[in-house]
This record gives sequence, C-alpha cells and structure tokens, in this order.
Amino acid sequence: MAREQFDESKLNALIKMEVACRLALESLPELPRETEDALREPIDTLCKVTERELERLNPGLNDRTDRSF
Repeated sequence: MAREQFDESKLNALIKMEVACRLALESLPELPRETEDALREPIDTLCKVTERELERLNPGLNDRTDRSF
C-alpha cells in the first residue's frame, strides 16, 4: 500500500480535532455524572483515532505536544 502524500490541510484539521478532544475531556467532569458517563467512551475513541492519524501523517508530532490537559 502506497503511503498517502502529506497534506497540510489534513494535518491542520486533525490538530484542531486533537485540541477539541482535549477540551472535551477536560470539560467532562463539569457535566452531570450521567452525561459524563454517556460521553466519555465516544470522546476517548475520537481522541485515540485522531492521535493515531496525526502520528501517521506526521510521525513524532504527538511526542512533541504538551499533554497536560
């Protein structure tokens, strides 16, 4: 399988999604427990997929980002 050509617009979109994931995870504890429980798994899944795709498009990018959220 040929490696997909690097596309800056895809990378930028994924970086925005990564930021959104971190903000969503940070916000979960502020929600009612029932809502937090319903949203945690889908948000975790989105974050994992986004992180994996970021790593695929730009290897090592995730190693350089601050994970303090």
